[in-house]
Amino acid sequence: MDVKEKIIKALAKSLRIDYIRLEDDDGISGYVVSSQFKDMPTLARQELIDDALGNAPDPLAPDERRQVLMIAGLTPIEYEAVGAPIRIHRIKELPGPTIEVFLHGGLSDAEYVRGALNNQKGVKTTEPTPVPGAPGVLMSFRAKGTRANPLTKQKAIRILKSDAYVAVMPNA
Repeated sequence: MDVKEKIIKALAKSLRIDYIRLEDDDGISGYVVSSQFKDMPTLARQELIDDALGNAPDPLAPDERRQVLMIAGLTPIEYEAVGAPIRIHRIKELPGPTIEVFLHGGLSDAEYVRGALNNQKGVKTTEPTPVPGAPGVLMSFRAKGTRANPLTKQKAIRILKSDAYVAVMPNA
């Protein structure tokens, strides 16, 4: 398990996370969105995040802790004011009850969208991968429903449009 995955797991164990976005660019930085931060001063939020990292069942080693540059704690309302939603660029139907989802953003964004679809009964997804040759950061993954509960493009769009942290582009 890489450091970013350990951090996400540690935060999820201690906090009620609505959304998390972490990037690994010469160190881990990003933010975690939780209604748990409502009415908390910034320092208390940071202490909660630090406690979650320090008291995790699989704690970060000292060299892993040094890789954490900054993780900000935001409420959903604060995130709405400053955060950009994950943009779903395209959803392509493939043979069988399978779709391929293309989104602008990094691995954290792709994992979040993947999780939203995995929460649906019978849906299985592949690991997200970067789209080679795409401008900017474009990730994709596949999602498949079951015969009894097929996952169509329209159903995926409906699911993703209902998520506050996701924006489905008009021509998706």
